[in-house]
Amino acid sequence: MLGYLRFFLATLVLLTHTGIRFHDFNFGIAAVVSFYMLAGLVVCGLLSKMFPEGGPVYFRFYVERLLRIFPTYLFIFTLVCIFLIISQYGRTEFNLVKLINNILIIPINYFMIFDNWILTEPKSLIIPPAWSLGLELQAYVILPFIVYYKPVKIIVSIVSLLVFIAACLGIVNTNYAGYMLLPGVMFIFVLGTLIFKTYLNESELDKFDIYFPIITYITLIILLVILGIQNEFLVNYATDVIFGVLIGYPVIIYMVKSDRKMPLNALFGELSYGIFLSHSAAMWIIDHYALINIHTDQYYYNLLVFMISLLVSFVAVFAVDRNIKKIRFKLTKTIKS
Repeated sequence: MLGYLRFFLATLVLLTHTGIRFHDFNFGIAAVVSFYMLAGLVVCGLLSKMFPEGGPVYFRFYVERLLRIFPTYLFIFTLVCIFLIISQYGRTEFNLVKLINNILIIPINYFMIFDNWILTEPKSLIIPPAWSLGLELQAYVILPFIVYYKPVKIIVSIVSLLVFIAACLGIVNTNYAGYMLLPGVMFIFVLGTLIFKTYLNESELDKFDIYFPIITYITLIILLVILGIQNEFLVNYATDVIFGVLIGYPVIIYMVKSDRKMPLNALFGELSYGIFLSHSAAMWIIDHYALINIHTDQYYYNLLVFMISLLVSFVAVFAVDRNIKKIRFKLTKTIKS
C-alpha cells in the first residue's frame, strides 16, 4: 500500500505547485513531511533486514541510496535541460558552477544561501522540488548511525525536535529551520525509523523507541495550540509541517500494519518519484506553448500537468529505474525498497 501512498503524496505536491490550497493549508508541505517519514522507514528496513550482514554496511548502503536517487533524477534533469535549451524558456543562465550544484542536488538545499538559480524568469532551479532531495540525501548520511547507535539516535532526535520547537516559536527562521534544513526536521526521519522498528521488525524496542513518538506527538499538539493563540495558525510553514506529522504518522502506521497486497503497488511507488521531479517542467511546457490558461481552465490545467508528468515518469521508470534496480538488487538482496 505504501506505493499508492507515495503516488498520492507526489500528486499532492503537484497540485500545491499549481496553486491548489485547502483553506490556506499547504498540503504539499504535509506531503513532503510524510516523504521524510517514509524515507526513514525505508532506510531502517534496508539496514535492519535487507543487507545480508548483521553489522554496519555503510558503503553499500550509500551506494544503494545514490543509485535510488541519481539515475532517474539525472535522466529527467537532462530532459528538462533539453527543453530549456530548445525553447529558451525562462531566460536560462547555464553557469557551470550553478549547473554542477543542480546536478549534485545537495547544494540546492541551501538555495537561501547560495545562488543556484538557472532560470531567471521565473526564478527557479532546473528541478525546483529537488531541494528536498538534497535534504534527504543529507539525512541518508546520518541515518545509519541513528539506526546502529542508540546514543546518536537519542541526541540527534532531541536536538532536532528542540530546533523545530525554536522554529515554531520564531526564535530561529521558521521556514528554513522548521522545514527546509535538516536540523529542524531530522526527528521526522527518526519517526519513520521507529515505525519500522515498532511494526515491521521483531527486535526488542528500547524506552526511547516507545516514548519518543508519544512525546513528539504531544509536543506538536501543544505547538499547534500556541500557534493558534498567536494567530499564526494558517500563515506559518510550521503548522503545515505539524499537520504533516500528525496526519502522516498514523496513516503510515495503518498502511504498514494492514499489510494489504494491492495490485501495481510497486509500479505506483516507482511512478511517484518521476511525477515529483517532472511536474514543474510540465507546467513550464504548458506555459511556453500556451496550451491551457491556468486562470480560466484550472481543472484541465491540473489534469494536463499530471498527464505530462505521468508520461515522463513512465519513461523514466522503464528506461532507467527498472534497469538500475537490478544493480540495487545485488547490493541488498531485494528489489522491494
